[in-house]
Amino acid sequence: MPSDDMLMYFEKHIIAPAEEECGYGIYSKALEIPIFFVSEKTINQKGLAIDCGVSDDLRKLHDIVDEDRFWKLETALVDRGDPIGLYLPKGEFQDQGPEIWVSYEKIRNQHQKWQDSKYTTALTLVHELGHAIMDAPTSGLYCLKTWVEEPLANMIALYYLDSVGPSTTNGFDRMEYVTDFVKTQSANYALGLNLFRSNRVFDWKAWKNAKWLLCFKIDALLDWVEYIKGNLGNVDDLRLEALFREIVRQPIEFNQTLLQQAEKLYEK
Repeated sequence: MPSDDMLMYFEKHIIAPAEEECGYGIYSKALEIPIFFVSEKTINQKGLAIDCGVSDDLRKLHDIVDEDRFWKLETALVDRGDPIGLYLPKGEFQDQGPEIWVSYEKIRNQHQKWQDSKYTTALTLVHELGHAIMDAPTSGLYCLKTWVEEPLANMIALYYLDSVGPSTTNGFDRMEYVTDFVKTQSANYALGLNLFRSNRVFDWKAWKNAKWLLCFKIDALLDWVEYIKGNLGNVDDLRLEALFREIVRQPIEFNQTLLQQAEKLYEK
């Protein structure tokens, strides 16, 4: 696990002072939720268990969208990446919780330079805490939810890491490193950099409050995924904001089709 000095650095030089600037509640979640530094094997096993749930999600999605659209999106929906951190809400993947898992062993194996692993761990911790502040009772598909929540969690993490001002280790700038790191991630994570740099509003609180309607927003979510998948690197902020607003829009008008879709998503 990280050294005590590194953990103190995260708390005193990043999370606590960033909380004063951003005020999202990350610091209180860091004090409240157990954070476990687990082995590479352990986090990989949990990632595989989550993948099994994603497969079940895809089966349900296949039942409610047309064939052409499903196959067009399937690869994007199952592309979860290779987890180095996980936020585990109570009841979604396990009975206990919530918990945060970070594999410092895996981070060190992937990043041999100490400053690389330090900044990657900082980004990962705040990213998972971003999930924690967005946690809410939700309905719908995990594989679709991640296409909204993962970029928002990265956006929050970048806000926090940036708000405490420039920092260098051996001449290597923290924000330069983490932005380059986010660029290498899969599309749903990499979008977080676009949200962070955008002058439009992507309100994570609106997403948190609208997640319970997820099962009624399948078309809006699929439009969002398709646009990101086809335009990452050349995203139009106004278009992206419009798609996001449709996802979080409340109230919505219910009809028989929406109710039937929701019923299928709830089927065991």
